[in-house]
Amino acid sequence: MGCDAAGMVRRLQRRLALVDFEDSGGNTPLSEAAAGGQSLAIQLLAEQGASPNSKGAFGRTPLYRAAFGGHLEAVEVLLKLGADPRVYADDGSTPEQVASLDTVVSVLQSWDLSLTDAMLQNMEAERERRAQEAARHQEAEAQRCGRWEAGGLARGCSDRSPPLQHEPQSTAAGQGSAAMSPTERGAPLQAIKDAEEQVDRLQQEAQKAEEVLALARLELREQTQEAEEEVPGLKCQVSELHDVLMKDVGDRIRADGRSVVPAGQGWFGVLADGSDLEAAPRWPLVIDPSGQAATFLRYQDTNYVDAVNPDHLRPERIRLALLGALRFGKPLVFDLREVDLFPAVQQQLEAVQPGLAQELLGRGLLEQERYLSLLRPSDGPEYSPNQFQEARLQHFRLFFVTKVRWPPAEQLQVLLPVRVQLPGGGL
Repeated sequence: MGCDAAGMVRRLQRRLALVDFEDSGGNTPLSEAAAGGQSLAIQLLAEQGASPNSKGAFGRTPLYRAAFGGHLEAVEVLLKLGADPRVYADDGSTPEQVASLDTVVSVLQSWDLSLTDAMLQNMEAERERRAQEAARHQEAEAQRCGRWEAGGLARGCSDRSPPLQHEPQSTAAGQGSAAMSPTERGAPLQAIKDAEEQVDRLQQEAQKAEEVLALARLELREQTQEAEEEVPGLKCQVSELHDVLMKDVGDRIRADGRSVVPAGQGWFGVLADGSDLEAAPRWPLVIDPSGQAATFLRYQDTNYVDAVNPDHLRPERIRLALLGALRFGKPLVFDLREVDLFPAVQQQLEAVQPGLAQELLGRGLLEQERYLSLLRPSDGPEYSPNQFQEARLQHFRLFFVTKVRWPPAEQLQVLLPVRVQLPGGGL
């Protein structure tokens, strides 16, 4: 590979191919650096031409992975490099929606998208310039090879440039026509100069934006340090969700039902003779403003219902999701997101079958095969009564998950609050 302009173009193309090399999952080195929060590596790879908006496994960008991992500095670096926070992953989530820290959410929300648009335009212009330059050199290379073939020097023209002393003198005049004119040579240089000036302007604007973000982070820390009302229930880390929800390690959920509720004051109404009763354990309400718990439950073996999606809340779809969870012994998850949709879920349960909301919340649906009332003639042999086994029914779970930091008091009475704590003690 020569040291002329054509050789420089080929070296640049090989370097870009190297830094954007994808592993078996489709992730680039920059994406892996973002997932690990390696800000310096991100910067170095970007300087070598790596794309900050590449999509890897599950359609996730480097910014998505950095936000999900709670890597604030990596998120800021990626934004300054042109990472687009509006790009959706395959699951329909944006980096802001999966961000695991409030500070990361604040950064993404307050980022000036006009800066991103300007950098994207600049990157597109740079890609076009490189493509045009490569095309020009390929055309010049083809012309050179054609002349060498005419002079009997076709051997090796595709691999390397021929030695200067072997070039036929008769082609010297024609060679000048294939060489770039001073105007052509100056065009790429001017484009580079314009791009550098644009980068300088963007860096100045990014510096101003960084000062605004720093102030926002400070205010957010001050707010989170203020004393907050203690909410009854359980607390756990994201890494403990499987043990707490799926396994109920320590019987902490089961212990919720060991308190005696006076007649008329319970929300389950199991007994009708006016006597006191031992309340059934409440189903968990997972409170996680970061959204990590919802992502965790979505990718577990669960029947997942997105309460924001009208199609998911159709009564027939809810009926089948509930039947499937009972039949195969798996959790049924209602993701309320950042909206108070618990009353809407209750209403749709009632649309499936009158009294279903109370029976499901109070666990009465699991007693005396009451769940068989959900069966319909069109369900087929897979859901025949003898397919529902007690061993699987014992693994049925009902979870509600919300991003609302302080759900209504009525929900905290009906459901067992499980508050997810972020690393460092923040909520």
